[in-house]
Amino acid sequence: MSTLTQKGQITIPKRVRKILNIEQGDEILFEISDKNVIIKKGERKANFNKYIGFLKNKDGHTSDEIVRQLREDL
Repeated sequence: MSTLTQKGQITIPKRVRKILNIEQGDEILFEISDKNVIIKKGERKANFNKYIGFLKNKDGHTSDEIVRQLREDL
């Protein structure tokens, strides 16, 4: 059993975290069915997803220039 905090947060019990194989940083999905809530582990997105489309406007740039820009953005 968990208690809801003033900020609307709860602690997921260790047994549940272990069964769902969830850890810090994982996304949690909440599905509501009637008056029940189903908790599921979300799919972790790869970190490189934030760079999708980055190369779209890089025509004419060398790979070194592109890598330098990527490193500056980190």
